[in-house]
Formats: sequence, structure tokens, C-alpha cells
Amino acid sequence: MVYLLKLTTKCFLQHTKPQTFQRSISALYVTGDKATKNYAPLQPYMDFEETFKDTKQLEESIKARGLSINLNELKDKYTKYKIVHEQMQKLEIDRDLVYKKVKEANQSGVATKEEIEAMKTKGMQLRNDLKALKAQKYPIEEDFIYSFLNLPNILHADCPIKNIEKLMYRSRTPRCEEERPSHLSFTDLIRFHTNDRYYMLGAPAEFDIFSTQAMANYFVEKGGFMQTSNPDFVRLVILEASGTPLETHHLVKEKDLASEINRAYLTGGATFEGFLGAFARLVVYPTVLPLPCVVAGRRYEKVKGAKDQPANLFTATQTNAVQTFVATKTAEQANEYLDKILNLAVDFYKELGVHFRIVYVDASALTIAECLRANIEMYSPAEKRYICVGSVSNYSDYVSKRIMFCIREKKDYAFPHLVGGPVLYTTRLIAVLLENGVKLEDCKLLGDSAIGGEVPNKATNEFKDLFK
Repeated sequence: MVYLLKLTTKCFLQHTKPQTFQRSISALYVTGDKATKNYAPLQPYMDFEETFKDTKQLEESIKARGLSINLNELKDKYTKYKIVHEQMQKLEIDRDLVYKKVKEANQSGVATKEEIEAMKTKGMQLRNDLKALKAQKYPIEEDFIYSFLNLPNILHADCPIKNIEKLMYRSRTPRCEEERPSHLSFTDLIRFHTNDRYYMLGAPAEFDIFSTQAMANYFVEKGGFMQTSNPDFVRLVILEASGTPLETHHLVKEKDLASEINRAYLTGGATFEGFLGAFARLVVYPTVLPLPCVVAGRRYEKVKGAKDQPANLFTATQTNAVQTFVATKTAEQANEYLDKILNLAVDFYKELGVHFRIVYVDASALTIAECLRANIEMYSPAEKRYICVGSVSNYSDYVSKRIMFCIREKKDYAFPHLVGGPVLYTTRLIAVLLENGVKLEDCKLLGDSAIGGEVPNKATNEFKDLFK
């Protein structure tokens, strides 16, 4: 991906192979020397002492993910940062004390003119020392904070490690072992040119629209989720806060930006990041949680390793999708909602009559923000491998701290645990169904006319009426 800026923080991990990207400035944390030219929209919560108190789990998470982060070096950076920070605090206290004495001396009239001038001179010297120390602190602060923000989330106890997957569910429908043609052979239904440009005709085009709303309806009616609508564009600060690899999304070229570092990216509304803008710097009372949301919309995402795979609907950049997002008060509630989302997804996919499974993916495949991810996978007879048609991730309170999404509890603040993921990629699902010999027009969709047996979907019928 080509960047418009010389950007630098050591961030953003590939799902398949760990990589480190250098940026000289972070949208998530802007130091004072750069604050005059760059606007910092939020300040992440960072508990240094708690992080370095017991680093055993953190070390295990770094190792399991395959990250090249040296905790000993990071601790040394923290020591330097802490020393300079404490020196600055002492200078500020001394300067304030001198100014206070000068004020008291002027009011009381006890001190001589020479004594007052001496105190003023000392105050100016302390101010200059503080200014010089700030200039020394900025590079030390940048070096430490940017490295600190690269630390990954602590892995969930259920997350598999050592390059394995943990099978959680397998449907009773047997896997298709026959030789089947690729979905691209259905030229009367799919016109595929590149990963960025393809067209669906007939039943796939209808299924592409109806399936997303049907699944969203099912989550609303059966799961008690609230359906929302999200923006298609996300600022860099949100991507950085969520640990999203920048190369996953398309950079938007803009003019006259208020902040040069906070560029916009095209993500689509059916993304985890699409929800975060509404919750950044938000304070909620515990009574509103859990807060389950679902959105049906577009998703623009570059598939990892697409260059090494044949270009088809499995690697397509854009798709319709259904994204879930849940904010909970506790880790236990987050675990419960991850299971609830997967159970609802199982109900939906079982009706399609095609073999599928759910697996917990290995730690090395996670982003730095995820502590656990469950993939919903269907088998492709043409490529003889499982294709991810949906997923759900647990982020614990990692992202909430970085976007300052807080729970107000009396005089203290806590941070919600977040769960969510794209439980449906329609392009991939359509491709797998075609390869498995399924007639899309005969598919039963929970949440559509299949609910209750005879209840039609009003929105779907209105859409059909447009083309009569």
C-alpha cells in the first residue's frame, strides 16, 4: 500500500505473517512537540505499572503470536521515560513553589526588592530547565509510548497456540468430496474481472441482498440485537486503536485536512471499526450494558495473501456483510455473547444444508487487539479447502481502553469488554454454495420469509417491487 505520508509507529500485524511498520508519528498518541501541527482526537488509557507488574502472560501472548517484541528493551525504555517524567514533575513543583513565594512576598511586603528579583530569576531558570527537559523528553516519550502501544492483547484461555486450530462445531451434513468446478465457471451468474470488480446476475444478485438482511433480522428478532447503520469511512486513529493492519483497507486521498496524520480509510459500514467511532470517548452507566448491535452493509477489505491465491470471490475486496458488535460489563458476559453469536450463526447456516464448521484460530493469525477468534468455515470442493464465511472475535477491554470507551461506576471508571465480527461474507458464501451444487433461489433463510413459516420480509418485497 502506498502511503501519502512518511508515517512511522511500530504497529499493525498481518493476520497471516507478522510484520512491523514504522511511523514517525502516531494518530493515537501525539506528543507535545507535534501537537501544534497535528490534532489528537483522543488519548488512550495506558496503565504502565500494571502492565509491567507481571509480564508472564504478556510474554506468552507475544511468543504465541510470533511478534518480534523484546520486553526487556521495552522495560528499559520505560525506565528512561519514567526518570525524565519524574524530573519534569520535580521541576514543575519547584517552579510553582517559587512563583507562590514571589506572590506571597509581593503581597506581604516583607521581602526586599533584591530577594524578590532573586526568586524571579530562580523561577525563570526553572522554567528554562523545564523547557529544555521537555525537548529531551519528546524523543524518549515517542520511543517508549509507540512501542508500548504495539503490545498485543493478552490471549484468551481458549485461544489455541503452536499453529493449531481448535474445532468447536461441525455440522452433521457430510462434506462434499466430489470434483466440482469453480464458482467462476458459472459465467451466466457471475462476471468476475478482478478482486476489485465483479458482477452478480440472477439468483446470486438477489441472494446477495436478501441474505444479509435476513441474517440481521434473525439477530434482531431471535437474539435481541439492535440494528444500526454505520459510516463507510474510518479515520486512522480508529484503525490504530483497533490494531487493524493499515494495508487491509484503502486509503482515501483528501485535501485540506485539519490533521495531516488522521487520514480516512474506506472500510464499509459492516466492520468492527465502523462501530468504534460512535463509542470513542463515550461514558455509559452499567445499566445500559450489555449492548448488542448488528449491522448489514458493505465491507471493503483486502484479503491477506490474495496475491498468492487465484483471484475469485474468495479473495474479492468488496462484499455485503453482517457485522455484530457487543459491549459487555464483564469478561464472563463477553464469553457468553461470543457463544450466543455463534449459536445464532449456527442456526442460520444449518438451514442452508451445506457442511460447515466453527474453529478457534491459532494465536498467530490474530490481530494485536484480538484475544480470541472463532471462524465459521465452509468447504470449497473446487479448491479443496475450508473458506472463512464469517467470524467472531473477543477483544476483552483492550480496544475500549484505547478509544476511552468507559463505564461510569460511582467515582471510578471501568472499560467494557467488546465482542463482534462479520458473521456473514455474502460473496464467499455464494461461491461455496454454487460449488456445492446449491440452488440459491431455493435456499431457506432464517430471518426472511422462513421466520414463522409464512411471514414475508417487507423490506425484501419492497426491494423487489423496484424492478417490476
